[in-house]
Amino acid sequence: MHDTEDKHWWVIEWIKQEQQFVAQVCPALGLVATINPAKQHDRYAPDMVVDGQVADLKCQQTPFFKARVLYNLDPQYVVTFNRKDYLRYQRLYPRITIYFWLDWQVREMLIGRSTFAVAPFAGVWRAPFAQLAALIEQRIAPLHAYQRRQNDLQGNAKESYLVDVRTLECLYQR
Repeated sequence: MHDTEDKHWWVIEWIKQEQQFVAQVCPALGLVATINPAKQHDRYAPDMVVDGQVADLKCQQTPFFKARVLYNLDPQYVVTFNRKDYLRYQRLYPRITIYFWLDWQVREMLIGRSTFAVAPFAGVWRAPFAQLAALIEQRIAPLHAYQRRQNDLQGNAKESYLVDVRTLECLYQR
C-alpha cells in the first residue's frame, strides 16, 4: 500500500477513481453522473454531479483497524469523514450528497504487537450531508485526531469523524 501521508500521490490516484466511479459504477447503479465541470477551475469543488445534484465521492480501501479498540466501533463497517470536509460542506454545500465507495484491499495489519483484521468487504453507500451532520452533532460519529498528521504540511486531514456505513443508505454491497 502506498504511503497514506503522500497527499500529492493520492490526489492523482483518486482522480482516476472518480472517473471510474462515474463511468462504470454509477451506470451499474442506475445513476446518471458526470465529473463536476467546476473542478476544471476549482480543485476543491465537489467531485461529481449525480442525478442533477452536486455530490462528493469518498473512496476507501483500508479499514480503520483500531476503531474497536479506540471507539468501540466495528472496523469492518467504519469509514472516515474528514472534519475539514464537514466544515467546508457545512459552509458551502449543505445540500451535497456524499458517496462512500469501499473495497477493503488491506484486510490485515500489524499495529504495535497486535494484529487487526477484517473480512473482505466492498460496496457503495450514500448519505445527504444533513444525515452525516446529524451523526456528528449527536456525537454518534466520534472525532479522531491523527497522531502522525498533527505537524503535516501537505494538506492532509488532521482529524476525521468515524461513521458506521450501516447507518447510511446502501446502494450495493458485495
